[in-house]
Amino acid sequence: MGTSTSEGLTQQLIEHLNGLDFITRIDVVGSRVEQTSDAYSDVDLLLTIKDVTPNIALFEVTESVKARFQPAWYDFANSLMPEKFLVSTFIGGDNPFTFYDVGILNNDKNLVYDKTQFENDQWIHLMKLWVMNFKYMMRDAPQFEKRFATMMEKANISHYSDYKTGFFHLLLKLKDKKTIESGYLNMLEEAFRNS
Repeated sequence: MGTSTSEGLTQQLIEHLNGLDFITRIDVVGSRVEQTSDAYSDVDLLLTIKDVTPNIALFEVTESVKARFQPAWYDFANSLMPEKFLVSTFIGGDNPFTFYDVGILNNDKNLVYDKTQFENDQWIHLMKLWVMNFKYMMRDAPQFEKRFATMMEKANISHYSDYKTGFFHLLLKLKDKKTIESGYLNMLEEAFRNS
């Protein structure tokens, strides 16, 4: 899994977001700045905005990124809203784990927003959980076992002999769904087989 294309794509995404008039600042945060990134690290961007509320900004950002980059997938982090409005998206490259988390902090405790604007496709959301849990497994993260079990329950998969078999069963299930780009799933399968 290379990093060559990810740096160029990151620059393209930042340049595109800088062109949106309600964005005043874009910070790269997280492991990429803290020098703790690895082959499974995503790219975290934090936006500072003006003149619009965070929910409107995130909706406009998502629609703009969809139009410009035709991402393989995007998924809203509904569990974080409204404290942080965040969308994860994969816009390309040769590493399926290098997706972008684009977030906007919300300081308005009274913000009322239209939750229907941030609904996720259930299979894309499961695929993102697959990606996140695969990262946790490869990193021996302490939260892996609990999150893996939750993911498999959501996928309605109860029969698997070990974690890798469970990951493979869910990947096969995801490959049956037409909402997920096959090229991206093929990259995940290659990463899985090489792990």
